[in-house]
Amino acid sequence: MNTKNLIIEVARTIFLDEGFKKANIRDIANKAEVSTGAIYGYFENKEKLYEAAIGPLPKEYYHKYLKAIKKINDLDFQETMINIKKNHFAGIELFLDYIYADPIAWKLVVKGKGTSYHKHLDIIVTHEIEAFITYLDVLEKLGVDFIRPNENVIKVLISNLVKDMIEIIKLDLDRDEAFEYSKQIADFFFLGWAKLLQIKY
Repeated sequence: MNTKNLIIEVARTIFLDEGFKKANIRDIANKAEVSTGAIYGYFENKEKLYEAAIGPLPKEYYHKYLKAIKKINDLDFQETMINIKKNHFAGIELFLDYIYADPIAWKLVVKGKGTSYHKHLDIIVTHEIEAFITYLDVLEKLGVDFIRPNENVIKVLISNLVKDMIEIIKLDLDRDEAFEYSKQIADFFFLGWAKLLQIKY
């Protein structure tokens, strides 16, 4: 293992144990048996090292996620109603593939207080709310009969859904357990949305 990769591996462990704010470059250097100068030779500052410790997977998933939710404007209602659960579970599979490809990276994202990742989950919630409101607009254009919930209700429910899904990362479940957990959460929210909107999914 070269010096740069060694520093990243040690940093991952220390950041995971102590969080971004409490971890310091000197401790990482000591554990990696390199100088602090060597670390700064590779990384401009502690946040850049934190980004390297997380790696590319969360960003890759985020871009795929954005691409997927932007398709909502092309919804065909009948097709969507028939396949909504199937498509949602396919999305869960994609999410789990990314989480379990590098679970430490995702734990660092969740624990990223004090970094650019701090508001990452809030941004995802915002995108989900926007996508759901767009979805309701599409239903209205198609003449579907439903009751439109208050936007504050939408915000609270979407926020809770995202937080419940993120619990997968915190609970250290194996992948099969995580998928069953995710399906149960999805079923719970689908039933709730169906009742709230008064649409039969």
